[in-house]
Amino acid sequence: MDGTAFTMTEIRKQFRTPLRILLPKILKSRDDWKAKSDARKARLKAAKVTIRDLQISRDYWRRHAAAAEAATAELREQLTQAEQDRDAARTALAAAAAPKK
Repeated sequence: MDGTAFTMTEIRKQFRTPLRILLPKILKSRDDWKAKSDARKARLKAAKVTIRDLQISRDYWRRHAAAAEAATAELREQLTQAEQDRDAARTALAAAAAPKK
């Protein structure tokens, strides 16, 4: 129906089927539509919750990975500095241990 209110007289003129048969069918149609709508709303809500949880998890792991990358970069820098110090110490040790001529 288009949302306009009908009087009983208009309904009787428009439909040939008796109201006792028409009414249960209309009510069943309405109830089926509402059940379908409720199921869709529930699925939508569940999907929104899942999306929210996944976004939170993704953000957590993104921050975790960035922190791990920063720590790795810092450790690499420390390793490079330690290797340079080692090489300088070896050079100094070799120069000190070399016999003077």
